[in-house]
Amino acid sequence: MEYPRFEGIRTFMRLPHETNLKEIDFTIVGVPFDTGGTFRVGARFGPSGIRDNSLLLRPYNPAQGH
Repeated sequence: MEYPRFEGIRTFMRLPHETNLKEIDFTIVGVPFDTGGTFRVGARFGPSGIRDNSLLLRPYNPAQGH
């Protein structure tokens, strides 16, 4: 299913969200872990920050031309 840029599940580089991992060789999983200080935000926004900043990246293989 195709989603516009602004909806759907936020994924790394807007790659398709996969639920069947049997044929997957490599995966990136964002797991926040924040035990630093209770008075300010720490690492819990790290995974969403990486996803947000990866929106402009595109998978490209120059050898295969796609």
